[in-house]
Amino acid sequence: MADDYYDVWLDILGRVSGPRFVDLLLDRAGVTLDPDLCRYLIYTDLRGPIGVLELAELAEHNHPKASRSLARLEQLGLITRAPASHDRRIKTASITAEGRRIVDAINQGRRRLLEEAFAGWSDHDRTELARLTRRFTDSMVALMERQQPTPPDTTPTSDADI
Repeated sequence: MADDYYDVWLDILGRVSGPRFVDLLLDRAGVTLDPDLCRYLIYTDLRGPIGVLELAELAEHNHPKASRSLARLEQLGLITRAPASHDRRIKTASITAEGRRIVDAINQGRRRLLEEAFAGWSDHDRTELARLTRRFTDSMVALMERQQPTPPDTTPTSDADI
């Protein structure tokens, strides 16, 4: 039984989080923005105002890539950048109304995909899947929270160029 879920979990991680899935999601959302930029836009919406270092960590990219991506999003009018309220030397990114429109479209695309995937499922099966997936996710998060934190990177960096 445990191996059954292990195989399913690997399938989810490997296939449903890859580029083909992202392409499918953006298609259902009607969004033509580059997938990497979408990731930065979504994180900015969720965590903004946010600095480039935190954003790079969330996206699992390096500081220069995050900085370039934010510059492109700003150029497209999807984010704005301003000095942080807690430290004027640091700039933070916030989503614009147009950026919010794109994030909303992506969220609707997710809902469309779920509806397609659950076509033919009973309400009971959908509810059970949600309950068990929540239980599994909570257990995994608890394991991560108990894990010793990774030592911080001591490479000097700055949020000044975001």
